[in-house]
Amino acid sequence: MNLFKRLLIPHWPSIYGFALALIAANLVGRIIAVRIYDEAEVVTDAFDLVATATYLSMVAVALAAGIWWGVRRRRQEIVPELLPVFVATTLFSVLVNPVIARDDYPTLDAVFSQVLLYFVSLIVGAFVGYLIVMALGVDHYGRELKATKIAFEKKANPARA
Repeated sequence: MNLFKRLLIPHWPSIYGFALALIAANLVGRIIAVRIYDEAEVVTDAFDLVATATYLSMVAVALAAGIWWGVRRRRQEIVPELLPVFVATTLFSVLVNPVIARDDYPTLDAVFSQVLLYFVSLIVGAFVGYLIVMALGVDHYGRELKATKIAFEKKANPARA
């Protein structure tokens, strides 16, 4: 029971939310792309636009995840929590979403390239999100530094504080 409580940390709903947002972004893009591709062969520009928008929406969700976790968690807690989410959603997006969207199932080399592309993009997106939080100074470390500075100022000159 204790192990089960440890595994189900209180912020699991936000983890599930980001995972579902990543899967939904990919699935909606695949469904739209399949419908566009089936209706006309000439609209490759629209197909490329939908594919790019889908890819960028997944990166935007990863960026939001980096910002969300950067503000709420310590640096040491971010990677162990987001890495399994990114691995699971990448594999689900590549292996299951084509079946749900009734798209052509990718070949083996396409599976490996999509897994690598999606996973690296999600990692970079989350890292950029964390860098934004860190640059603004609202991460845990930045807030601790500000609190330490204020405490030292109060100790150095109590009359001003």
